[in-house]
Amino acid sequence: MKNLTLFYIKKRLPLFLIVLGITLVGSIVFVGTADFVYYGRIYDKFGNYIIGRTISNTGISALTEIMLILAAIIPIYEFSFKMKKTGCDLFYSLPIKRNKLYLFKYIFGICEMLSIFLINFIIIVIVTSIKLSGIVYVNATFTPGYYFLFLLVIIGIGIVVYSFVAFFYTRGNTFLDGLLSVFMSSVVVMAAVFGIFWFFSSFGGFYYSVKLDELLRGTHYVPFIAGYEVADVFDSLIQGKEVTKFMAPSIIGIIISSVSIPLFIILCGKDRAEDSEDITDSWFTYKLMLPIFIISLFMMLEFKMFIWIGVVIGGYIGYVIYDRNFLLRKKNLITLVICIIIGMGLMGIKIIAR
Repeated sequence: MKNLTLFYIKKRLPLFLIVLGITLVGSIVFVGTADFVYYGRIYDKFGNYIIGRTISNTGISALTEIMLILAAIIPIYEFSFKMKKTGCDLFYSLPIKRNKLYLFKYIFGICEMLSIFLINFIIIVIVTSIKLSGIVYVNATFTPGYYFLFLLVIIGIGIVVYSFVAFFYTRGNTFLDGLLSVFMSSVVVMAAVFGIFWFFSSFGGFYYSVKLDELLRGTHYVPFIAGYEVADVFDSLIQGKEVTKFMAPSIIGIIISSVSIPLFIILCGKDRAEDSEDITDSWFTYKLMLPIFIISLFMMLEFKMFIWIGVVIGGYIGYVIYDRNFLLRKKNLITLVICIIIGMGLMGIKIIAR
């Protein structure tokens, strides 16, 4: 394992430096051009105009974007070998068990992600702290200590997103199947969160401060947008402002998404080399995720919104990609019809529940 690690570090160093260089350029441009302090007329909490300085940027959003982009791209590149027969033949011929190979690449990718992020984090936080310190603000108090708590939280979210992408992407046998698997599973998680809160609000008498239409618009799109939700919270904390954002949907979504970590560890490396580029038949892609995906979209739509027609068309296209044929297999055609019936039924239940 030591020799494999040294070999892999040497092999990946040029690409690592390129990605690091790109992110550093972005970070340097950001800290050099962003307006961190705004001076002018603003509203106070009573709705009155006041004149003074306020914090306009803490760098939290930029750091969140860097982490989420790395967490989405690195696992796709790390396991891209699985989507080609030549890549599988090469990596599976190495003198190491497949599950250990997958775990090695999984951990190595996380280390790459965190190394690149930490370097950018140090630069952005130092420059931002210098620019925001020593200024009296009219409606904020600069509290840089929360940057370190944010670091711990965003690392946790980054690992969850990385694991989520790694698991569902590797369930596919082609690049397209892998991407669609990640997309469908993301919507399924979002629908699960929406369903939980819709059920309790409709039948359990549970009250919460976020309207359901916000969930419908995807502001709690899990697990990716959950990072931005957390960023908004820490942005307020660093500015010394009261946190009013309702975080329960994002927290539940992150917890659900974190199940991908043990799933990856248990199921990684069990694919056969000959399955590469073949029809994807994993339960975590078209077999299971596509039906749930179709039903989930119906559940989050209104009958009066004719977007549901697009869901029917999209479901058909999904099965066309699955079968690689416009004439669907009988069992898939039956499954599609059942999903549409169940989805329409859920839309009807939502109307009755009101």
